[in-house]
Amino acid sequence: MAPAENIITIEFGAVPREIANAQFVNRAVQASASEYLLVLPGLLGLYAQADRRIVVERLGGWDSIRLWTVVLGTGASIAGLRRGYIPLHASCILTQNGCIAFAGQSGAGKSTLAANLVKRGFGLFAEDLCLVQWHGGGDPIVGQGISQLRLKDDAVTALDWADIEPFAIHPGTNKSVFHHDPLEQRSAALRRIYALEFATESAKSGIYPLSGVEAMQMLLGLLRIRLGVLTTGERQRTFESLAAISDKVEIFRFVRPRDHGQAPYWLDRLSEHFAS
Repeated sequence: MAPAENIITIEFGAVPREIANAQFVNRAVQASASEYLLVLPGLLGLYAQADRRIVVERLGGWDSIRLWTVVLGTGASIAGLRRGYIPLHASCILTQNGCIAFAGQSGAGKSTLAANLVKRGFGLFAEDLCLVQWHGGGDPIVGQGISQLRLKDDAVTALDWADIEPFAIHPGTNKSVFHHDPLEQRSAALRRIYALEFATESAKSGIYPLSGVEAMQMLLGLLRIRLGVLTTGERQRTFESLAAISDKVEIFRFVRPRDHGQAPYWLDRLSEHFAS
């Protein structure tokens, strides 16, 4: 695509309350091959038309930071999916051998882990959303994403970032936003995905390889969209890309304690693992 063809317009205005010929519907979402509608009553409406236009309607008192988090997360995920990308719910760092993604749903500790590795000298490549493309051959590729980290107060303290001025603060929450300068490299091969979990009695700390059906099932659970939306649009292309990613990219479960005091040990283990 030429640069002008890559543009996605974002507008503020009224969104429809339903779309025609929806192929997927739940309490908050309606989706077809060409339209996507998210309505959070009293908060936000988001409408995406094909892969080029997003309309946002404020329905309540959400602050701008939270609003743009949804627009640049959900909106970009849908636009990316319509362009043939796989939207992975992940933060991503850049290494000499390519990108490493740390994936999980909200609260899994993606940003905190990425911030710890940035502090160790790795480049932040994407935050919260990692768009992956497979062209039908070769390695899956990641495009550079948002260069900001949203961290809870306890993570900021553990990182010893208390004296660093945040870019913004989430009103009414215990999260701060830290800005990082974008890297010069615009895309890179995706080498590994670590699915993040916190240790429990039944899930012991460690790094465990996944393959085959188990890797594919894990990948589906790490997407930044509702699974039903995958049944809309170009299904064959989407599932071929998912199969290629699960086959060509090494996927692991990374289970570690919640305790920030144990983070240095597990960061050393992780760094040794993805350097191997």
